[in-house]
Amino acid sequence: MADHVELRTGAYFDSVTLMQVSRTVASAPGVEAAQVAMATELNLDVIRGMGFDVPDSAPNDLVVAIRGDAEGVAAGLSALEGALTQKRSAAGGSGFGDAPQPRTLGGAIRLSGADLALVSVPGEHAVTEALDAVRAGVSVLVFSDNVPVEGEVLLKDAAARADVLVMGPDCGTAVVGGVALGFANVVRQGSVGLVAASGTGAQQVMCLLDAAGVGISHCLGVGGRDLSSTVAARSTKQALAALAADPATESIVVVSKPPAPEVLADLEAYAAGLGKPVHWATLGAGRPDLTAAVESALRATGHDVPEAWPSWTPGAGSGAGSDAGSGAAAGGVGDASETVPQGDSLRGLFCGGTLADEAMLVAGEVVGDVRSNIPLRPDLALGHDLRDAGHVVIDFGDDSMTQGRAHPMIDPSLRLERIAVEAADPTCGVLLLDLVLGHGAHPDPAPELAEAVRAARATASSDGRRLDVVVSLTGAEGDPQGLQASAARLVEAGAVVRLSNAEATREALRLLGHDVSTPAGARGDTAYASGGDAVAQGDGEPLGGLLTQEVSVAAVGVSLFADALRAQAVPVSEVAWQPPVAGTSGDLARVLADPRRDAANAEALRRMLAAGADLVDVRPAKDALGLERGTFLHAGPPIEFARASGPLKGALIGAMLFEGLAGTAEEAEAKLEKGDGITLEPCHHRDAVGPMAGVISPSMWVYELRDEVHDNTSWCSLNEGLGKVLRYGAYGPEVIDRLRWMNTVLGPILQQAVRTRVEREGSIDIKAIIAQMLQMGDEGHNRNRAGSLMLLRELLPTMITADAPSSDIAEAVRFSGANEHFFLNLGMPACKLSTLAAHGIPGSSVVTTMARNGTDFGIRVSGTGDAWFTGPANTPEGLFLGSYGPEDANPDIGDSAITETAGIGGFAMAAAPAIVKFVGGDVPFALRATQTMYEITTGEHTAYQVPILEFRGTPTGIDVTSVARTGILPQINTGMAGRVAGVGQVGAGLVTPPEQCFTQALAALAAAAQG
Repeated sequence: MADHVELRTGAYFDSVTLMQVSRTVASAPGVEAAQVAMATELNLDVIRGMGFDVPDSAPNDLVVAIRGDAEGVAAGLSALEGALTQKRSAAGGSGFGDAPQPRTLGGAIRLSGADLALVSVPGEHAVTEALDAVRAGVSVLVFSDNVPVEGEVLLKDAAARADVLVMGPDCGTAVVGGVALGFANVVRQGSVGLVAASGTGAQQVMCLLDAAGVGISHCLGVGGRDLSSTVAARSTKQALAALAADPATESIVVVSKPPAPEVLADLEAYAAGLGKPVHWATLGAGRPDLTAAVESALRATGHDVPEAWPSWTPGAGSGAGSDAGSGAAAGGVGDASETVPQGDSLRGLFCGGTLADEAMLVAGEVVGDVRSNIPLRPDLALGHDLRDAGHVVIDFGDDSMTQGRAHPMIDPSLRLERIAVEAADPTCGVLLLDLVLGHGAHPDPAPELAEAVRAARATASSDGRRLDVVVSLTGAEGDPQGLQASAARLVEAGAVVRLSNAEATREALRLLGHDVSTPAGARGDTAYASGGDAVAQGDGEPLGGLLTQEVSVAAVGVSLFADALRAQAVPVSEVAWQPPVAGTSGDLARVLADPRRDAANAEALRRMLAAGADLVDVRPAKDALGLERGTFLHAGPPIEFARASGPLKGALIGAMLFEGLAGTAEEAEAKLEKGDGITLEPCHHRDAVGPMAGVISPSMWVYELRDEVHDNTSWCSLNEGLGKVLRYGAYGPEVIDRLRWMNTVLGPILQQAVRTRVEREGSIDIKAIIAQMLQMGDEGHNRNRAGSLMLLRELLPTMITADAPSSDIAEAVRFSGANEHFFLNLGMPACKLSTLAAHGIPGSSVVTTMARNGTDFGIRVSGTGDAWFTGPANTPEGLFLGSYGPEDANPDIGDSAITETAGIGGFAMAAAPAIVKFVGGDVPFALRATQTMYEITTGEHTAYQVPILEFRGTPTGIDVTSVARTGILPQINTGMAGRVAGVGQVGAGLVTPPEQCFTQALAALAAAAQG
């Protein structure tokens, strides 16, 4: 036998999917054992417990562990790839033009218009997703556990302000308008509304009501901690008020694990003013169990209480009340008179936390202390091994046991293993188990549990002991697993089955020989309040009409829950969720909690969209930018000449030759290396931009654009055309000659043309040209054909009348008309004006600069001032000119990524499908590129629209937090410069920024966050 263990980084799947994949791999021929899981500590313990040696890993790594012979390992790996491919294919369409699945809950809500959300991602990320729903004005069920309590409070306070309901965190069950969410049973509809700070507790109550012939209107889960002192019933009060205003609800039952006494007292006072009867099924010492609470509520509302709750016992037939009240079970299940030895301890192994709590409360009145991983008192806590010789109740659904694993109601493997352990323990006298049916749970859990029960009893019997098993079966006749069929399976295995969890616990105690025939306080009326001064309701329906409208759901996390909703014919939009960039969770939480952020980002977007971009002049850089001799601007973040890339060095050498600061390339390079009298500065530091190397020297001419709305100005050099040009690092004689011609001929002619045009008709609206070119097949970065022709149309009438020799005018017109990138150098400063308007807003996480110098990629962010966040520039991948190849290409370079920063270029590739012939890819890629960028932007441009996307605005306003959350990096299309100085352009392609730019920016935003 051989072990195959590997780690796959960045390959996230939810725990339920991986459970299913693991089973597929394990069933491959020749596989002895297999586990496929995310590398959480709990999962690693399980894998190591199987005998596998797992290398160092991170929680977002996928661990693949397979044991078998050589052919078996190969078969297992083949089964793995097939299963994962199937899961990926099922995640979303891949047809021509299909939009990719949304990557965040906010994206899914925007696309689908969902009015309810469901979150079941790992707990550390749940608040981030749930806040999307709250901000969108949508109520949300948070199934996720392991959520910090401070995050829960933040989330619920935000929800109260938005008049939406947060159901959770750790909310397993809800029913809204007949739609079951999470784990929920198929029960009849009626007039009883449930508010539940308990998942399985709510299921127990709704199933008991259903067995009594009474239906529910809604079940609003609020999370297991809502009635704690810290959370203080925030969601419970909202839910009570909503049900009080709901015409379909006549009475309300509050279900809870043991609440904080002061919170319950406050809540009872609050409920007294609602104007509808409120009944209490809140567990605690001296309080009625859930069954007694339901009986009391039935009496109070005029319904009959069943003579006996449904029960099933081996040898006694099946049906309600077949052995109710008996002191011992019949048909071969042991009783106190048998002489076969029996352990004297109760072992409760539960999937439902509230059912476990109730069992401990009921049993504790009879047997005293019960130890647990969810103890009723801290001193009763079990150790790490969860073992004790006395009475024990374990909740396998507790947060500590579900990190990276499916809930035991979906994957019962850990509990099944523990059943076998208890069967071999001579101190174990009775096993008390729960089995919960309904939507979202295991599709047919009874056979596996029945087999485990049968095996456990056989183990004890072979050891000369009797082991009795009692099962609390929470289910309804309408549940997809089948209530009667499930009960029959368990009875066949020798288990006593009860619908009432409290009765199941008492039956287990009887089988241990305890007298519980007349339990104190088992029955009696629960307290309820009605009448009084009703709590004032606001205008309109509570919770945005959640309880009265047809439900459609946006779901993120465990796909099983989305499948369960589809089975109910509920429209579902599912999120293709991935964990955020590694190491960013804490910073993300702080930034997303900053109370300034939403308004700041909205203001940043508003300014970007409102910014103008008018061409008003063409001037030498020494006049426009105040450049002194020896000062050179360059693209990207700051850099010293010693670290400069080949193209940037070449462009600076060429600029030195052009300015007459050196006679030869060697002399220029030596002076640049020495640095005396030479100043290098980013174009962005002077609100200018430059394509590729981006070098601007004092004698070069620049376009001058104005944003009168925000009183900003930006500049950019004139475009040299394609081929061997300075911006690509070439500096041969033909390059310098062209620069001198542009300096003496083209610049002055363009200056006259622009100034005359401004004087006669006003400035040229560059923003309007961009809007038009996007509807004519351009994207504004690497395809500018329509834009260049439209610009030439504006300039030609005054160019041809310029005070210059006709031959010069003709050459200037020919040069401009033949240059398809003529417009790029106006689109770039127009985009700079847009992002400049959005810069400097405290709390904003919008990116306002993306720039590259051929060595480093840098970004700046609105809310972090002028700080640069940098990382190594990536090398574009794409198409090459002539014989050039990837080894000839320099890492990414240029300020032209300002186009993507403002929402065009790579973000508008869907508007220019022909661009793929220049930069690589295919037309479906161009469509997907634009559609994907919506996931990381704050909004859509109102002026820049994409015809093929039904004139949807281009994705605008890159949000650092969205990049970190999704791992989606901005898509840039760009030219490629040769790595060696002087070579020039070698191709064009696609590239993304380095991830670390955004993680650095996020950390800076977190450090400055408020709240």
